Amino acid sequence: MQRRSAVRYKLNLPVIFSWNDGGEEHTAGGFTYDVALDGALIQSAVCPPIGCDIRIEVLIPSPDLGREQLRIQCLGKVTRALGHDGGVSFGVRGFFDDDHITRQIVV
Repeated sequence: MQRRSAVRYKLNLPVIFSWNDGGEEHTAGGFTYDVALDGALIQSAVCPPIGCDIRIEVLIPSPDLGREQLRIQCLGKVTRALGHDGGVSFGVRGFFDDDHITRQIVV
C-alpha cells in the first residue's frame, strides 16, 4: 500500500513545463492527470529526464468563461515516468503554494 503525503485530485488541466539538460532549455506542454499540493502527474508526448529539476505551470481557466485564468507554478523534480500509447505520464514532486499563483488576462 502506497501512502500519499497529500490528497490527490483527478484534474485534467493544461500544463506548460520546462527543464534544462546541461545548458539547453526545453519547454513542452501536456495535461495533468492528478494534482496535489506536493506535485502532479502529467501526461504529454514529451518526458523530461527522471531526476531533473522542472518548473510546471498549471493553467486554470476562469469558471465563468471570462478572460482571466490562474497560473499555478511548482518547482520540483521529475520522480518517475510511465510510457503508454501516444505519450508518457511522469510524476513531479514539488510544492504549490500561494507565492506561485498569478492571474493572467487572456486576450
